[in-house]
Amino acid sequence: MIKTMLVAAIAGGSGFAGWIGGSIWPAPPEWTDAVNRSANDLRAKLRLSDISLAGLRELIPSETLARISGDIQSVAVAAGEVILVERDSGTLEEQLDNLALSEEEAVPEGMLLPAAPPPAPAPSPDVPAPATDVPAAPEAGVTPSPTPVPAPLSTPVLAVAAFPAELELCPQMTVSNAPAAQGRVVSNFKPVVVVNERHIATFPTPGACLSSGFGPRNDRLHKGLDYHADTGVNVLAAGDGEIVELKYRDDYGNMIVIDHGGGVFTRYAHLASFGRGLTPGVTVRAGEPIGLMGNSAAYRIPIHLHYELLLGDYATPKGSFGLEPADPMSFPAAQ
Repeated sequence: MIKTMLVAAIAGGSGFAGWIGGSIWPAPPEWTDAVNRSANDLRAKLRLSDISLAGLRELIPSETLARISGDIQSVAVAAGEVILVERDSGTLEEQLDNLALSEEEAVPEGMLLPAAPPPAPAPSPDVPAPATDVPAAPEAGVTPSPTPVPAPLSTPVLAVAAFPAELELCPQMTVSNAPAAQGRVVSNFKPVVVVNERHIATFPTPGACLSSGFGPRNDRLHKGLDYHADTGVNVLAAGDGEIVELKYRDDYGNMIVIDHGGGVFTRYAHLASFGRGLTPGVTVRAGEPIGLMGNSAAYRIPIHLHYELLLGDYATPKGSFGLEPADPMSFPAAQ
């Protein structure tokens, strides 16, 4: 007890002496300024209400940030706010080739959370769920095996009714590989064409305009048709078929590939969101909304749909990237 009282007395005396000493001989300004700067930095870092992703990266290790990002993503998935999709990639040259971009034009946006596969945005209420049952999603990295696709419709009545009968070139734009047009209206436009006895729409996004055609661009082959709308519009399945790919790529962003049977496939790239319930294995009908137009690639590109018609054998290690692109406008019109 006496020992404890002596220790308390010594500590109190030391504190009193320090207070008196500090009053008579204050610490040098360079000492106090350094302490104040450190304290201000700490206070600024602890203002969590104003914190940003960049601020978090400075505060915590990258492994911890990746774990927190994964936790947030899991909560969002469970709440139905986002859906997780497989992530695919490719070399820079392959990406530039797919986008028909020159190296000077390829300006990366940068990925927000590079440590985890990016989530696709929540489906829009404007994109209804398909009427078919939804099977379980495949494991990441596993390409689903295509299953037989029903025979095409005997007549293209459904397709013709679902797709616009007229196509315009985008105003105030230089449209590369533009088809012949009267003013801005494309001449002899074919809303639905016949490809290997399958009826395929050439313009699967009503409310848009043609911003780039199929053909050479930037010393590369532009492998599809680009359709643009300032605010983005619905994207429709160009024909009856089965989804064989639904994934994210840096070059194509959120993309869907549909197998229409007969070696005929269509690709829809840069989608802002997918339709509810869509996964590989789901069957869709011609004219059914499957997503919203966007600019979800990892490059600075305008809002548009990149639409490809692909022909060949899907059963190769390259999947859809082993198929041959073709110009939808070059096929005969459905009668």
